[in-house]
Amino acid sequence: MTSFKDKVDKELGEAPRFSQQLQERILHDVVQQNKQPRRWQYPMIFIGAVVTILMLIVIGPWNQVETSKHASIVELAQHEVKQFTSAYNREEDTFKAGRTGWILGQQSYKNDSETKLIANTLQKAVISKKDDDYYAYRDVWVEFNNGQAVQLKMFLNDGQLAFSDRHTNVFYKVQDDDTSSAFIALMEDEKEFNFGKIFTFFIMALLLGWLLEKAIRKKFSISKEPKYINTSHQRTTYIAKFIQGATLILFNLNGWFLYTAAFWIFLTVAIVSNFLIDYYYGREEKRHYVSIGSFALVPLIIIFIFYFL
Repeated sequence: MTSFKDKVDKELGEAPRFSQQLQERILHDVVQQNKQPRRWQYPMIFIGAVVTILMLIVIGPWNQVETSKHASIVELAQHEVKQFTSAYNREEDTFKAGRTGWILGQQSYKNDSETKLIANTLQKAVISKKDDDYYAYRDVWVEFNNGQAVQLKMFLNDGQLAFSDRHTNVFYKVQDDDTSSAFIALMEDEKEFNFGKIFTFFIMALLLGWLLEKAIRKKFSISKEPKYINTSHQRTTYIAKFIQGATLILFNLNGWFLYTAAFWIFLTVAIVSNFLIDYYYGREEKRHYVSIGSFALVPLIIIFIFYFL
């Protein structure tokens, strides 16, 4: 029995139906389509972006405090207070308060009753000598309506209130017990920045992330194996994780995670880099869908920061 191919060959002939020039052009187009871009370009672009961001963080606004924007308590005592923030800190050599929304773990005050209270407190403060019995309690950053600001370390001693101007290193004692008691009560009413809340949130975020990843993999039939598409995928992932780990250590050593800008930059770079790597190497298997799901945790983080810290 004659096969179908034999019949076709008999009718059309076995010689190719395309000219030599057309065959060469088709071959050239196929080679161009199969030509892969240089894989080192993407890791280098990512590394360059991260290094640039780190340089911007190092020379960020918190390291560029203008001396002209600060004045002593005596000079500012008669000006109206626009707003102030407070953060729990018992370390005398560090300062953890700043502009509203700029630093994590701080309480902001903008109401008239609150701003008038601290203005009255500063007016009752007089220059004095620091006693050894005073201990650092909180950091207070105060902005006045004339645009000037002052960084104060709040000290306590058996109900006695005192401040130290961090810029001028001048120590002040508040000479009115009622005013001191009212301001101390306001500070003690704050939500404290504690690691218990952070740990609880971290566990909840991990659990939610695990459940979300599992749901996405099931929805789009995304397999966990193989973990890496090829050697380049593995190498790029290792480079990204190394940079993220080094950045995390650097941020912790310098206390940069207190600053909202540094926190969001690190989080954004980490999520976006994972997405780009998964999309470039595993988009056929829809692996980047898992990375997109990570963005769902961002609203949860925002809610936690603004309502629980």
